[in-house]
Amino acid sequence: MKTDRLLLAEKLMLVLIRDDGKLHSSGFTYLMLGGAVLSDLILRGRIDVAGKGESVRAGRLVVRSAMPLADDLLDNALQKIIDKPGRRPSSAVYWMVKQSAVLDRLTAARIVTASRRRVLGLFPATSWHTVDGRETAGVRRDLQRALDRGTHADPETAVLVSLLLAGGLLHKVVPTTDRKAQKATAAQLANGDWATVTTRKALRDVANDVGTAVRVARAGE
Repeated sequence: MKTDRLLLAEKLMLVLIRDDGKLHSSGFTYLMLGGAVLSDLILRGRIDVAGKGESVRAGRLVVRSAMPLADDLLDNALQKIIDKPGRRPSSAVYWMVKQSAVLDRLTAARIVTASRRRVLGLFPATSWHTVDGRETAGVRRDLQRALDRGTHADPETAVLVSLLLAGGLLHKVVPTTDRKAQKATAAQLANGDWATVTTRKALRDVANDVGTAVRVARAGE
């Protein structure tokens, strides 16, 4: 499976797998994955973030097309939004997708393998490893290139940068000695010309709401 055929959530998960088989995690990876699913549905024209005067309140999720996408993960997420119209993205990211579902897809596609073990002989744990690493290397290369350029990126890479920043993991996935500069570049990238103004705004709203959801979840620990 080539990286251009992977969902945003799958690309995100790939770069969150560390070399030791564990996951980079802020503890709220599922919220980032939820944002990735919403972003994929926006890019594919199925949903949007409503403006003023629409069928739902401004800033809420609105369905633009209920046509299935022939992908179980995206179609299930779309149906959830159809069943619960007018939700805020910061609420929807909680129930868009489970981390295990994304890992199961990557495993079924033979992109990653799962190795199960017991810590101290008692507690079950799972390590994840990419099969040949090319998919992960491709996504990382796109992320690094986008951050190097600052304003030019394909839509999916720009979204991944925003979601990783919102989840507090961008500096771990793309190591840097200057996190402040990296954040500034990521913000600049979000305002690039990689999509229409309307689409960029909707995707920025989702990324911002992922950041809000992560902060709220962290405060409740």
